[in-house]
Amino acid sequence: MSAYLDHAATTPMRADAVAAMTEVMGAPPGNPTGSHRNARAARKVVDEARDVVAAALGCAPAEVVFTSGGTESDNLAVHGVVAATAKLAVCSAIEHHAVLDPVVATGGRTVGVDRWGRVDLDALAATLDESVGLVSVMTVNNEIGVIQDLDAVARVVADRAPDAVLHTDAVQAFPWLDLPERVAPAHLVSISAHKFGGPQGVGALVVRRGTPLHAQHLGGGQEHARRSGTHNVAGIAGMAAAVAAFLA
Repeated sequence: MSAYLDHAATTPMRADAVAAMTEVMGAPPGNPTGSHRNARAARKVVDEARDVVAAALGCAPAEVVFTSGGTESDNLAVHGVVAATAKLAVCSAIEHHAVLDPVVATGGRTVGVDRWGRVDLDALAATLDESVGLVSVMTVNNEIGVIQDLDAVARVVADRAPDAVLHTDAVQAFPWLDLPERVAPAHLVSISAHKFGGPQGVGALVVRRGTPLHAQHLGGGQEHARRSGTHNVAGIAGMAAAVAAFLA
């Protein structure tokens, strides 16, 4: 008998999530953007899942954007704000590459950390100015587990780059912390279902009301035109079931 010890990379799916996905996949087919009965049933699944995720993250349901996972959520945050503001992105030097690579690719800046992996707030302050549109600091580091003080980061951002928005990659944080409190200072929050017992290939990005963001997936206008593409209804249902299990 073997033991699975790589939960930081991906978790086994919860029975609740498997059951929710199986129910959706066994139902009559329906695209949530349609108007017929099957489509409305699929849309109901997505809407109810959105309510569950919003409750877990301390945001309004309309602020939840479903994505294909943490990487897309992080990329949408960085590229979406840079495109909307025509300004630079800044992140810590120990971000996941789903944040770090888009920041570097768009000509952004990185900020060092101390010996414990905490963002150097003085260095952050020195890096920020009116040319910065987004600052990204992860809630919990996926390699060393350090928890960042987002309240302190937000105060520095508000002082040095008041028009910039704060993004946090909370992918590694969801099962362990009180996220509504922890991520309250952030305008954008990324999570991924497979880190807490949901399926791979589905996640979400919280986009607080009024946050500048240009869609990177264009076409069908789904997710209030912030992320086009036919919804992964079964994956979204599985994600919501996993979230609900943690909230119970």
